[in-house]
Amino acid sequence: MKLKSTFATIICFFLILFSSNDLIAKKAAIVIDYETKEVLFEINADTRNYPASLTKIMTLYIVFDYLKKGKIKNDTKFKVSTVAASRSPSKLYLEAGSEIKVEDAINALIIKSANDVATVVAENISNGTERDFAKIMNQYAVKLQMKNTTFKNASGLPNRAQMTTARDIALLSYALIKNFPKKYKYFKQEKFKWKGKTYKTHNKLMLNYQGADGIKTGYIKDSGFQLAFSAKRNEKRLIGVYFGGDTGKQRDKSLKIIMDKVYGDLNLPTTKKEEKEVIIKNKNTSYAIVVGTFKYKKNAEKQIKLIKSKYPKTTKSKNSKVVVIKNNGKQLYESRFENFTRKEAYSACKRLKKYNRDCFVRL
Repeated sequence: MKLKSTFATIICFFLILFSSNDLIAKKAAIVIDYETKEVLFEINADTRNYPASLTKIMTLYIVFDYLKKGKIKNDTKFKVSTVAASRSPSKLYLEAGSEIKVEDAINALIIKSANDVATVVAENISNGTERDFAKIMNQYAVKLQMKNTTFKNASGLPNRAQMTTARDIALLSYALIKNFPKKYKYFKQEKFKWKGKTYKTHNKLMLNYQGADGIKTGYIKDSGFQLAFSAKRNEKRLIGVYFGGDTGKQRDKSLKIIMDKVYGDLNLPTTKKEEKEVIIKNKNTSYAIVVGTFKYKKNAEKQIKLIKSKYPKTTKSKNSKVVVIKNNGKQLYESRFENFTRKEAYSACKRLKKYNRDCFVRL
């Protein structure tokens, strides 16, 4: 039975949330019961939007299927083309002519959401171009009954013709968990190492939600912040999808509210003790430092490179990223270094300020 009592409360919440006309088209959400595939909550679930990096869920689905069929192995090496190496960030900065193992590619797609790796996978599996791989993706989409989805690339980089819906991404997430339960465990990993550098997951809600174990975040400017998400409490797994977040935090908060409400109506709410355990687990390295805020993304990326090169001791083993924020309706780009303890973050800013560098701490 659908959770009708939940609907009234959450729909009201969303009517307020969606009050801005320019956002109505892209904001959407759905929650399904994994066991029965019953839809427990939906709003704009069939409205088409750009999938952004949620596209990589299908890329990974195909990788897992090829592994299962023995067409490739975890230690199979994929060659990096000039085209793949030229892809825009997020990326591993693979060099043309180099190679990457399938297992490393899987981790890079899930944790780093690397666009260059997505193209490498596409070209090697299709034995052709990324366009050829997109045709394979669409064949899989048809089999999975993703009726409103069209793929044009393996990464989710902007393409006007690449579209999907929250419902279709929920179906894809369900199929991946069901058909590749052992491989799905990759999504629970919080970090991986590549050439001496540690990359940490973008899925912050997974780190702070009871029972969470995947799946994938996404963002491009035209889509907003996307999230496919799954959690399991007392053997009850739910799959939630959220489209069109204004920021990563707003997206995570909104989907958390929906998931909590659905779990609550199933008599599986989060206890205070469990919430505290999740917070304690992650609070030690939940601080970030911001070393600049810029109008253009290019400038934010340059600032990260500058701080890394001039202050290696301060930034060693820390994850760097450019984060989109909104300030008085304007989109800006923050240069951040993450995974500090509170003490480390304030000490790092203190050191940088000695050299007249802008720096402040974010939790």
